[in-house]
Amino acid sequence: MRTRLYYGCFIALFVCMVVSCSKGGNTGGDDGSGGGNGNPHIVNAQDSIPPVIEITTPTANQVFTSGSTINVTGKVTDGDGLYQGSIRITNDATGSLLKEQLYVIHGVPQYNFNVSHSVAVGSVADYTITVTFEDHGLNNTSKAVKVKVTP
Repeated sequence: MRTRLYYGCFIALFVCMVVSCSKGGNTGGDDGSGGGNGNPHIVNAQDSIPPVIEITTPTANQVFTSGSTINVTGKVTDGDGLYQGSIRITNDATGSLLKEQLYVIHGVPQYNFNVSHSVAVGSVADYTITVTFEDHGLNNTSKAVKVKVTP
């Protein structure tokens, strides 16, 4: 009898672990942490259309002064639902990653992003902002915007 009880508990624990693992990624809210609605990550082999990214701000070749803030805003859409993405701000001269925001947003068809980064430079610097997203068909899209920061 005791063996059956232990065996039953083991099975229940195993099922809970499998269900938890299938959730994949963050299931947070709209706090910019990546969010998501908790849908599982299931590859959709029929999805051949990549996400569409619109970067609203900053604009190409926009100039910022040291001490100001770069606000990266826009939206990404995908008819069959998004999977994951990232926003990266990189110093072109050094290749240094200055800011990285990762997202796991299972199944959401549209996501509005908003990431901020305060800049401080002693000499003129060129930065590249790269927005990349992937859908459940494993289709990737990237868009980049170059900006300049002056002292």
